[in-house]
Amino acid sequence: MISQRAVNYAQVLDSLKLDKESVEAAKKLLLGCRELMEVLESPAIKKKEKEAVLDEIFDQEMSKFLKLLCENQTVGLFAEIMEAYDEIVLEHNDMMKARLVYAVKPEEQQLKDIKAMLCEKYKKSDVFLELKEDASLIGGYVLYVGDMEYNKSIKGALSEMQKTLIGR
Repeated sequence: MISQRAVNYAQVLDSLKLDKESVEAAKKLLLGCRELMEVLESPAIKKKEKEAVLDEIFDQEMSKFLKLLCENQTVGLFAEIMEAYDEIVLEHNDMMKARLVYAVKPEEQQLKDIKAMLCEKYKKSDVFLELKEDASLIGGYVLYVGDMEYNKSIKGALSEMQKTLIGR
């Protein structure tokens, strides 16, 4: 679940109207370089030093945004901010994101059918479907769309059956 604070920062980032490549480069660098994140998060490193590093690495607008995160001590939210930002970008493009966790990988036609169903239900032109295998589901799948969970797995059915039988 993405925090409201991360969503707020993502909206600020979106309002800057930075080019996609700039945001993706910053995302890749910061999420891929733990040392840089540690420098930016560290209270032991002076603000001016952090700003100098940011000015050296990033373009002016991205640097300003990252300075804001440093100033507010919210650099640790960067991954969450990027997740919220990606959702905003998808929304601008009339798309959505969903996550499909499965026991056995679905066939291509099944994936197309799931995407078509989601497009129709949520009135979107396309769906970015993140796929993940989880053998513990035994069979079936769990589909996550926003805050909704559609559990059509054997594990989920067994859990529901257990709740019914035990009365909880």
